[in-house]
Amino acid sequence: MIRIAITPAAFEAIAATLPLGSVAYEPQLDAQDQRLIWLESAIVDQLRAMRGPGESYSDVILRLLVGRDGDGHINEASSCAIADGE
Repeated sequence: MIRIAITPAAFEAIAATLPLGSVAYEPQLDAQDQRLIWLESAIVDQLRAMRGPGESYSDVILRLLVGRDGDGHINEASSCAIADGE
């Protein structure tokens, strides 16, 4: 398991898709107001591979789960693709 820091918005996006209790996380936010979560190393490797230049893990999570572009705007095409399982 690897611990990473993500924004509260990214945490909420993950938590909304998984069964209660399936994500291990620290109860308090860190000094940068981020949530520390524990993920399998294979998942962290996948997130790392999907990161674009200057993107954080939170950016990748929001892009995949919420369908947001690099400026934080909701991307309708991404939202539809995720909903369709593409």
